This record gives sequence, C-alpha cells and structure tokens, in this order.
Amino acid sequence: EGEGEGEGEGEEEIARVVMVELFSQSGCASCEVVEPILEQLADEYERSEVILVEERAYGIYSSDEIRDRYEWYLPSNSARSTPNILLDGLNQKIHGDSSYATIKGKIVLELGKDTKISISATRSSDSNTTTISGTIKNISSSTLDNLVINGMVFQDKGETGLKYLLKDILEEQKEAVATLEPGSTHNFSFTVEDTNWDVNGLHGVIFVQDTNSSTKEILQAFYVD
Repeated sequence: EGEGEGEGEGEEEIARVVMVELFSQSGCASCEVVEPILEQLADEYERSEVILVEERAYGIYSSDEIRDRYEWYLPSNSARSTPNILLDGLNQKIHGDSSYATIKGKIVLELGKDTKISISATRSSDSNTTTISGTIKNISSSTLDNLVINGMVFQDKGETGLKYLLKDILEEQKEAVATLEPGSTHNFSFTVEDTNWDVNGLHGVIFVQDTNSSTKEILQAFYVD
C-alpha cells in the first residue's frame, strides 16, 4: 500500500507542481534529443515540484486515448508532429529540438506561479485493483469554474525515452467540477483494475485542469507512488 503527501500545516506552504507532458514517437530524431533532457530534469526535481509523463502519440505504445488527448490540445493536424513538450497544459509549449536551459527555464517560470488548488490523495492496492482517493481544495481567493479532475498511470520501461511512459489515462473516470468556491473542497476516487500496481512498478499523477481556459491550464498535479 502506498500513500501520497498531505496538504501541509498551512495553505501558504502549498507549492505549485508542474506537470510536463511530452508527446513523442519512436524513431523521431528530435524526440531522441529532448527525451533524455526531460528525464534528467524530472530526476533533478522532487515529485512535489515536477511530474513528467511521456505520451507516445504514434506507433508503438500509442493508444486512442493518447491521440485523442493530443488532438484535444492541438486540433490542427500540422501542429501534431513530434516532439511537443507541454507544461501545465498549453501554458508553455516547446516544439522540436530544445536545450536543457530552455526547458528548465520554462519549468522555473511555471513553478513561480501562484497555487490555486491543493490536492491530497492516498492509494490502496491489492494484486488486481488499485484505488486512488482524495480531495481537491480551492486555496485561492477567487471562484474557480470548469475544472476537471483526471489521472494518468505511467511506468518506467527501463529505457531512455521510456522512463515515464504513459500506460493509461483515466479519462472515463474523470470528474467535472462546475464551480469551486474559495475554501471549498471536492472529493474524488479513481480505480485501476486488472493490474498489480506494485509488481508492475506503476506510478500515477492526479491533476486538476481548467478545460475551458485558453491554455487548458493544469492548475495543480499530485504524484502517486
């Protein structure tokens, strides 16, 4: 059984967690440039600071739900070549080759933004089923609208470019939160079936996304060990 981190003693201590999504594909020369850089950066930060998920947009390890998410972000087919690095949704977007310094600069920019949402969660698992349950809270002074609580499951495949490989998006279980007043909370629960979480070395991320914002901003993310 694993467990996540709590909210801490004071709301002012809750830091923003940056969620980085890399859309890539096998055999992509530019992907092979940015993949090790992103994995290095993800390893340099704590999971309470940066969470990386590598989503194979095409080819091996791809899936309909990954392609649907990619199209949701970037409706134009010409914009969906690889690699595309998205930080907190479309808050920051890097296409093609990039450097360590450039990517880290974008991460630092996102880390410096105000935190509007806190997430707390725990995980319980047996040999076949994992349940991730928790609460989100509006810690800002403004009402937040059109929020979606979603989750992803990823796995280290033991190769460069596959250390944070997306296995599943919990899209069918996502929860819509129409309005969340300052100080208000909303409980959630996700179930992952037909897999042994611990034996298979799985990890997860729960995130809150403003789906109607111009950047489809991910307001906060939470790592599930």
